[in-house]
Amino acid sequence: MKRDSANQAILASASILALSSLAFSAQAQTSADASRPDQSVATVDEIIVTGTRATGRTVANSASPIDVISGDAVVNTGAPNVLEALNLLLPSFNLPAQVQPDLGALVRGAQLRGLDPAYTLVLVNGKRRHTTAVVNYDGFAGSVPVDLALIPGDSIERIEVLRDGASAVYGSDAIAGVINIILKSGAQPSTLSVQAGATYEGDGAVYIARGTHGWSFADGRGYLNLGAEAIIQERAVRNPEIRSSYLYYPAIDRITGLPVRLGPNNSLPAGADPDPREATRDPQIWKNQGRHATDTYSLSANLGYEIDANTEFYAFGTYAHRKGDDTINYRLPNTVFINNPGGLSVYPDGFQPLEVIDEDDLQITGGLRGQIGDWRYDFSSSYGRDHLDVFSKNALNYSLAYPGAQTDFYVGARTYSAWLNNLDLSRTFQVGEREIDVAVGAQYQHENNKLKAGEPNSYFGVGVSGLIGYRPDDAVDVSRDSYAVYGAVSTYLTPKWFVDVAGRAEHYSDFGESYTGKLSTRYDFTPSFAVRATVSNGFHAPSLVAASYSNTNDQAGVLNGLVQPDSAAALALGSTPLKPEEATNYTLGVTSRLGGWRFAVDAYQIEVDHRLNTSPNIGINRSSGVPVDGSGRTLTNAQATLVDNLLQSAGYAAGTNIIVRYFTDVGDTRTRGVDITAEANTDLGAYGRVRWNFALNFNKTDLTRISAVPSQLAQLPNIEVLSLANQYAFKYRAPEDKQVINVNWSNGPWGVNLQATRFGELIRYNSVTGGEYTLGDSVVTNLSVGYDIREGLRLTAGANNLFNVTPDKVPDEARNAASRAQYDWTWDYSSPVGLLGGQYFVRLDYRF
Repeated sequence: MKRDSANQAILASASILALSSLAFSAQAQTSADASRPDQSVATVDEIIVTGTRATGRTVANSASPIDVISGDAVVNTGAPNVLEALNLLLPSFNLPAQVQPDLGALVRGAQLRGLDPAYTLVLVNGKRRHTTAVVNYDGFAGSVPVDLALIPGDSIERIEVLRDGASAVYGSDAIAGVINIILKSGAQPSTLSVQAGATYEGDGAVYIARGTHGWSFADGRGYLNLGAEAIIQERAVRNPEIRSSYLYYPAIDRITGLPVRLGPNNSLPAGADPDPREATRDPQIWKNQGRHATDTYSLSANLGYEIDANTEFYAFGTYAHRKGDDTINYRLPNTVFINNPGGLSVYPDGFQPLEVIDEDDLQITGGLRGQIGDWRYDFSSSYGRDHLDVFSKNALNYSLAYPGAQTDFYVGARTYSAWLNNLDLSRTFQVGEREIDVAVGAQYQHENNKLKAGEPNSYFGVGVSGLIGYRPDDAVDVSRDSYAVYGAVSTYLTPKWFVDVAGRAEHYSDFGESYTGKLSTRYDFTPSFAVRATVSNGFHAPSLVAASYSNTNDQAGVLNGLVQPDSAAALALGSTPLKPEEATNYTLGVTSRLGGWRFAVDAYQIEVDHRLNTSPNIGINRSSGVPVDGSGRTLTNAQATLVDNLLQSAGYAAGTNIIVRYFTDVGDTRTRGVDITAEANTDLGAYGRVRWNFALNFNKTDLTRISAVPSQLAQLPNIEVLSLANQYAFKYRAPEDKQVINVNWSNGPWGVNLQATRFGELIRYNSVTGGEYTLGDSVVTNLSVGYDIREGLRLTAGANNLFNVTPDKVPDEARNAASRAQYDWTWDYSSPVGLLGGQYFVRLDYRF
């Protein structure tokens, strides 16, 4: 049943307000103060709440590998947001500098254990967080992750990162692992923080202001924590310069003196001279590699109130507003001259299109938890929504008349919302001398996805030469419902042998049922040595955003379409409705203590079936006078007829120049790896204290199956379900190894943090030769020094990428003719090292 997302917001808010009214109208009872001291570093004995429904588990005795990162550690990285901070702190976490053009450059996703960003579940205070409204369709095709960059960093008490499958506990998405962000709670001192920094080249400035405060009220029975954050991020450009032989302006005919179009690869045509303006042009005219410009403002709130000794009301939420713009490929004056000469009166030197987002992201959760008899309960209701208005600015639509026509366009809007309701029940049974923890629960979720068409001029004719407007045919308003029941049992079978079993059954209104289970166990041979293991199966439900997304644009007279997988056109072209991606996880590890050191080694294997990607490009283009297919290869007349007939069966008119693709199951993968961690504290007496952290990840992904070509496409030439380029993206997007060494020294008012991260080699597909090439490993060093000016006031200065390391350049033999014509060299901009090089920052923290 379809419901408007605004109605869902009202219903969710009403549920929370009702719970709030119940809580604050109840008879007050005395209780202990809820405040707790600040923790700058999480300890191995801290109680964890992620990945299990058992009580009393800690990092030290967990049956699954888990990292606990303090909120202070996140802020102290100097990174502009939580997403980039985790890339500095976790070896199994990979954040490519850029893999997705268009909106994907502004809404980024990261990999855990080398897998798709959508395979990592994100929780806040243990409750599922909504995803973004943006689907990737080039980099991580079909992926719709949670946007970690929109959660205020200084509002975080700690982050628990489970490196194991947990779909049997939480449902969809928990294949690679779970990130649980725990917000600050209880009475805490006020904090104010201001930070400023830039790159060594002086661009890409980042300004951050943060503040938090925690109050205790009602004689300690309640608390309220509020946080605010503002991040202003300026642009940094790292594009290489254009070669002087690659011309910008139309050439000047020697006889007529009139402008004429340039030759292949913007070369000088015969009988013409270069435009004199070539001598004074900007050689770095492309400005779309580096860092985009964004302004992000976010708020957080975390509330708790103890109604009586057995009942607590809680509510928490975050809100973020982000405005960002990303530069697209520059449109040179020769391009404008060819497509709409009148546009040169508006942009005589060409134009730099901007894709602009105006985004509002909200999540609010409320609930009651407590105890009735021997049963503990937790009932919660949560509503999350991500809305983006999208614009193309500083652009042209070549189908409009210039001068006079508009240059800024409303592209449309994307909105995703989720309303989630949970009831969790748990109880500890005493059976003889053995305690058995039992948990059961139920969940209902309603999701809605909308895509709103842009203004008519944004898609009229060929559409905006930038980010083309969403057409009315692409607009959607779809919903789905899901229901789940789950249970878990955990106990010590012997004083040394712990076992945790969980199971879950779910029903989705669009694709049906999913059943998952998990068995975790740990055996402590001695107080300082244990073996742990987990086997589980999991799934990733096809995102409602991906399943309902379509986009059509006109590129120089050729229609390019990404169509919905269950549309009539896609089904005629071999598509099938999307089904869950299914996973089987195995983990085997050991933990030990030796002297003051704590070690953990965990090996894992993750098999994922029915991986999602885009289908082959299906279609024909006759715009050059010679028919070519979707891969750009020339077709014979007989082959062209085959393609035409297939397109007509999909509902496209005869003779249409069109390229079509859709999301589909492209095959299965197997990921194997090892995580190694070691940590210790060393007391140097009068010389201070040192905390050591070492973490290593080795990770390799292989394709174990590639889907067969659909029968509808079997007769077409040049059809591959998964191209070699996409195969390499699956296997080698992330480095196969990453190591992080962190040393933190403190003594009195002084503190120094030194971190070195080695990113392993990157293997890339060579589309020119059909082979591959390797980009070398990189070691990035971060250093910060802090000093307490007086009590509560601390000054920190630091540098990330201290030695100004940049990724390798693409080998010349891997660059096509167009690239070699434009540039002397190019970056591989998907490296996690990034293109910015060294960056410095200064931060002032005040606690009072």
